[in-house]
Amino acid sequence: MDRGNRVAVIGMGSLGLVALKNCLEESFEAIGFERSSYVGGLWKYTPDENKTSVLPTTIVNISKERGCFTDFPFPKDVPSQCSAKQVEDYLESYADRFKLRPFIRLNTQVRRVRHDENTKKWVIEIDGSPTEIFDRVIIATGMNQTPNYPEIKGIQSFPGRQVHSKSFKRPEEFKGKRVLVVGFGNSGADTAVSLIGHAKNIYISHREGAYVIPRVNKGRPIDHTINVRFTKVQAFLEYFFPKASESLFKRVVKGLQDNNFKIRPEWNLSPAPSLKTTSPVVSDEIIPALEREDVESVAGIGKVTGDEVELTDGRVLQVEAIVYCTGYKADFSILDPKDDPASVPNPEWDAAKGARGKPLPRLYKNVLSEKHPESLAFMGCVAFATGALQLYDLAAMAIVQTWKGASPLPPAKDISRSIDRQHAWTTALAKERNVMPAVVNGLEWTAWADRTAGTGVDEYLGWGWKGWKFWFQEPQFY
Repeated sequence: MDRGNRVAVIGMGSLGLVALKNCLEESFEAIGFERSSYVGGLWKYTPDENKTSVLPTTIVNISKERGCFTDFPFPKDVPSQCSAKQVEDYLESYADRFKLRPFIRLNTQVRRVRHDENTKKWVIEIDGSPTEIFDRVIIATGMNQTPNYPEIKGIQSFPGRQVHSKSFKRPEEFKGKRVLVVGFGNSGADTAVSLIGHAKNIYISHREGAYVIPRVNKGRPIDHTINVRFTKVQAFLEYFFPKASESLFKRVVKGLQDNNFKIRPEWNLSPAPSLKTTSPVVSDEIIPALEREDVESVAGIGKVTGDEVELTDGRVLQVEAIVYCTGYKADFSILDPKDDPASVPNPEWDAAKGARGKPLPRLYKNVLSEKHPESLAFMGCVAFATGALQLYDLAAMAIVQTWKGASPLPPAKDISRSIDRQHAWTTALAKERNVMPAVVNGLEWTAWADRTAGTGVDEYLGWGWKGWKFWFQEPQFY
């Protein structure tokens, strides 16, 4: 740590809390900055339409057993499928358990983060406070801050209300209205269901299909059906026979869907996009809502003329409100453009139909700055099918162990080549279908992160002698 160990962590949601905790554990002098009056980020409901948050009715899509940090399980009296309030309480308890609060500054708005090329330090400009100097910075504001809107011909003529899911807080405000929900992901499904009993008509518009699975299958949380044995078989197939790996995962997910729901062809949920790039929708309510006709599945939007929305199949709807459940895009404008990984031009990515106007940040392993890997890191830019909090924990461990010097960085040219390969892979996917810029090959990324963080998990659950010994002694883990 010869370059200094003072670390600024920007954002105190789940990303920032686990980053701060890991920094402090390894004796970094870390300070967390949070613009709100609370920790926990989007897991605390707020009626403020300028802040991303859950709804009071939100239920987590993953079980508490797989949705917790690596060293802090949920309380035993919390159900496996947690409510948003229970996750909020869990994050508050996490801050208390690891004594993070003395190192957190709430109600503190960081305006600018810039690198001083002379001192090699990071300058943090804060509203109403003196400028501060840090050796390293972790940007933990996440990917869910800046709404992404689709381009729609004629949308400027629409006289009704338009709102992104970020600002969708009170379903009752749409009482008696004809509402079009755009997007059939988890937020789209949850939004459509929340409007039942309030809106007069609810349409959910989508251009692609989707797999829909319940939270519980045969009395067990849905994510408990996938064990280490399955992931190891999939890892082998992914490495040697990638198409077979995708086919296996598709068969499992489709089986879970078909065993629990009867999907009608008129809903146009098939074909669904590749599970390599798009997670299934986890919802107990959307399929029953479609069956009852409380929600109607319709085609994508073609154009808008006044209050009339013409769909791609030629049908015309009259609607009074549109709710965009179309995701977010990376926004690191808190950084100077020269240090912003999302500001680097990428014409091939931009031209891909699946990019949808979102930037593709140049980050090593989707975590470390290409230009300043030894002092600038980003949390929340990795996505694949796994428990989010465990993923965040592992990413934070990898960052800290790299900065500590326990896992040396590769040469700069190798870092750039690694980013180029990741971008080529992501762009190839985006040419065929919609894709999140944060998506990675989960098996490859986890192997790197485990190795970098020094967890030993890959050794004990792998095929080496330690793995075989562990399997013999602890077969329940398989």
